[in-house]
Amino acid sequence: MDTIVMVEKSDVPGVAIQCELLSPKGHSRVTYEFDIADIGLRRRLVHRLYGILMLQVACTLPCLEVLLKYPLPFNYSMWISIVITTSIYSCLYVWRDWRRFAPYNYLVLLLSTLIGSFNRSIYLLSLVQTHWVYGYPIILVVEILGLTLFSTQKRFRFTQFRGIGIICLVFGMFIWLAYHLDRMVEVFSGMACTVEAWYIIYDTHYMLCGRHGYNVGPEECVFAACNIHCDLPRGVWRLMKMLFFSKIVEAIRMFRECFRTEVC
Repeated sequence: MDTIVMVEKSDVPGVAIQCELLSPKGHSRVTYEFDIADIGLRRRLVHRLYGILMLQVACTLPCLEVLLKYPLPFNYSMWISIVITTSIYSCLYVWRDWRRFAPYNYLVLLLSTLIGSFNRSIYLLSLVQTHWVYGYPIILVVEILGLTLFSTQKRFRFTQFRGIGIICLVFGMFIWLAYHLDRMVEVFSGMACTVEAWYIIYDTHYMLCGRHGYNVGPEECVFAACNIHCDLPRGVWRLMKMLFFSKIVEAIRMFRECFRTEVC
């Protein structure tokens, strides 16, 4: 007969009990339920979402052509564009109804397409000012297409790790092609397309599993496409918080403890 021993914190100092270890299965993996339970409807929404994103990325090509003919002063226009984009996306993130209901959701979709194409073009032309800069949106479209094709099968789970593998495989194929065409520098300078494709699958997970609190419906592909763009400031904030601000807070706590703790 099993005996359950209750240990009070006041009886034995320095003893901490983790509740997860008391369960028969030990540590339990954190799982999140999808807003759309049916995997068929969920995958169909993803197909439509990624189709819209591929069209938006393709709009970068005419924007690049215009900026190649009429270049901008890239030294400061990029920073101005970042500030304006962050402000607009932050407002759209707060007021979510603008990107959910028609006709405002189509206006937000058009606005995000123009902003994304312009920002992508400024970034690329600050690196390479030749027609090889077209490789970035083409590679990104192929990467999203590869993710879409992988989501059509149900044998293997569509995890972020496998999605990143597909992204790297597609980019590696283009690098191999660029090596034989002696254009490694131009193509490799667009390596950020892998980060942009990874962000798409990252935010797709957060959006569909309810961690953003959107409660996306199976037919709201326009709303989902707008969310990918409007979630960008939050994604950047999470990354900066993880890489920089958490370390700064940890350093501040360490120095604060120097004034309080006794050596001996």
